[in-house]
Amino acid sequence: MIPEIEWMNQVLLTVEKVNSGSLIEITVFGQPRVQNRVKSMFLGLAARHQENRDQDKKMKQPEKFLKAHGSPPPTPRSPRSRSPVA
Repeated sequence: MIPEIEWMNQVLLTVEKVNSGSLIEITVFGQPRVQNRVKSMFLGLAARHQENRDQDKKMKQPEKFLKAHGSPPPTPRSPRSRSPVA
């Protein structure tokens, strides 16, 4: 998801699979200023994607995550007894 949309000069992108499809290589053709902007945008998206993946891995192991961050695991509570209302 791109947070803002910008008008850019035209660029041509080529995308190729590398290492049996586990990586891709993106080549950007266009003016150098635009190439740098597109490169920056892709690097930002890749960093955010990696952060999201890391966060997902941490949340799959909640007890280990909570222990690593100093929070104790949640303790089970006994159900509250309610007195009848007259």
